[in-house]
Amino acid sequence: MKTEDARKALEAARAEANKIGKAVSVVVVDSAGTMVIMERVNNSTPFTAIVAEGKAVASAVMGRPSAQIAETAQRFPSMVNSMALRMGGRFMAVQGAVPVLDASGVILGAVGVSGATAEEDEQIASAGAAAIGG
Repeated sequence: MKTEDARKALEAARAEANKIGKAVSVVVVDSAGTMVIMERVNNSTPFTAIVAEGKAVASAVMGRPSAQIAETAQRFPSMVNSMALRMGGRFMAVQGAVPVLDASGVILGAVGVSGATAEEDEQIASAGAAAIGG
């Protein structure tokens, strides 16, 4: 993912967080789950940055919204636990991240958010992803 695209996603996510009045962390990762950009919006707590990254990593490497990964974790906990171990603990099967895809469906990365409700986190992440096509 290009840094400029990650910035666009972050700006759109920040705007959505401000619109609904939430203090959250926003993390944008590339397709390998490597952080490209992160911001703690509205002075969110430090812990939310760690959670947002874990959600984004899961979404990027699995290529689906983290809410779907959370459902998978209910049915196949050993698979999700193995992924968390493989990713050095930076893999969280918790709602609040969405993948970013290009026009042909290739995964560019993901936007992860933490600090609000799971549904609001996903809403904010979706706004970020939509800003760059995902």
